Amino acid sequence: LLKESPRWLVQKGKFNEARRLLVKIRKIDRLYSEEFEKDLDEVLRIEAEKHAKSNKKQKKYTFIHLFCTWKMMAQTLTFIKLSGSLYWNSAAIGASRWVVNIIVSIADYKLHWFGRKLINILSMLFTLASLGVMAVYMYTGHGGSILAIGTTVAIAMCSQLFIAKYLMVNELYPTAVRNVAVSAVSTMSRIGSMFSPQLFYLSDIAEWIPYAVLVGFQLVDLIIFCVFIPETKGVHLENHLPPKHKRIFGKRT
Repeated sequence: LLKESPRWLVQKGKFNEARRLLVKIRKIDRLYSEEFEKDLDEVLRIEAEKHAKSNKKQKKYTFIHLFCTWKMMAQTLTFIKLSGSLYWNSAAIGASRWVVNIIVSIADYKLHWFGRKLINILSMLFTLASLGVMAVYMYTGHGGSILAIGTTVAIAMCSQLFIAKYLMVNELYPTAVRNVAVSAVSTMSRIGSMFSPQLFYLSDIAEWIPYAVLVGFQLVDLIIFCVFIPETKGVHLENHLPPKHKRIFGKRT
């Protein structure tokens, strides 16, 4: 039942299909008029001319373009670095993630000031506090239920980190390299998933050490994120990379 977006159709040069879809959308919204159709034809004519010019010299963007300015380099590096009954724990984790997701969704919709960056910072702070408490209790030899509760809170907040950071990547990078940026973050996430379990071999030395190391990683991540990543909620989505004179590499003018 779903159609391709008009924007994508225009980018691929399928102007007739885009026209039909836009007219259909306008009629569904009960906003259709003959003036709209005339304006639409003029807009599509201009886009067709741009498309014809751009096709003469197509640009190919690669992973390296995520680092073409110092600002984008800092953002990219920031984004890509990153007991009890099994059944009851799974239920508790699932329920906590659901509750957190609903609360954050409502806050994001209702509160203008509740942006992506604040979601990340709060999630990092909750995770940092949970890991810190677990490290202290493990150091004193009183893990028990604190370990289960702390793990549940940390996992629930980490789910928000994944959601918000992927959303920020989509909103922060230009259209030309947006898919490449998401792929880079996804790849580093998988690599992190491979190496992070090895960290708990440090428990052979002392059970509290893995949690203390995670506290250090999370603290560094929080500081770097606050320094290099701007708020992206409500920002205008860029379509193109910065001009060449602003890039670190490439021909300068």
